[in-house]
This record gives sequence, structure tokens and C-alpha cells, in this order.
Amino acid sequence: MLATEEFVVNVPSFEREILEKVRVVGLEFPPRVNELEKAGLKPISSKVVKPPRIAECRSHFECKVEWTKQWLHRLMVVGKVVAASVDEGYVDENGYIVWDKLKPAHYCGHEYKTKFVAAYQTMEVDMVYKEPIGQRP
Repeated sequence: MLATEEFVVNVPSFEREILEKVRVVGLEFPPRVNELEKAGLKPISSKVVKPPRIAECRSHFECKVEWTKQWLHRLMVVGKVVAASVDEGYVDENGYIVWDKLKPAHYCGHEYKTKFVAAYQTMEVDMVYKEPIGQRP
């Protein structure tokens, strides 16, 4: 990613089989090792950037690196989305994603080790704040 200044965010579905394979891609293989091959995942060409998308993932965000920042033992990467795609059949007639069919997953992060959450679950939250905004007592 740092060498090419491009990357793809491949969004896996909340299904054990794909999540097990996606975890393999996150391992620290030596340079030039094909992580997708090791994980048993199929690469497909991206529309704009050089890194491939993952065929088994139903949605993808192709990005160009905007900036990076090293902090503690981590590298923060911010990218600009230059192309996005969703597999056919996961968008309704109005162009909206069918969330409970796409079922995107989200990795909880290093400290949570093996945990993923279902990013497609929604919760409606009412606004309970009633006081005027911008006025001092």
C-alpha cells in the first residue's frame, strides 16, 4: 500500500467461511507472498487502482492514499475513495443497498483479536436532547 499509494477496502459478509479467509490476509507474510492465494481467495481486477478486489467480498472501495501517520505501534492510513462497487443483486431498484442481504462485517480491531461485528444491523435512535443550542444560561 505504501509503495503503490493505492489500496482496496474489500468488505466481507458476516459469514464464518469468508471471515476465516479474510483473517489470513491480515497475517504478516514476507514481501512478494500472495496473501490472497494463501487465504484461498480469488482476486478480480479493480476498476481504477492496481491492487485487486476480492471476488468473495460483495462490496469494495478502491482508494488512493491521501496521508499516513505513524503513532505508537500503528500506522493510520487515510485514503480517498476513487471507485466503489457492489455485486449485482445487493442493490434495490432505487439504488440503495439491501443491508440484510449484503450483510457487511466489520473487524473490531487488534485488541479484540478474533471479533467481528455485523455492520448491517441498524438501530433507530430518537433525539432526546431538548434544550436550546447555542444559548448560555
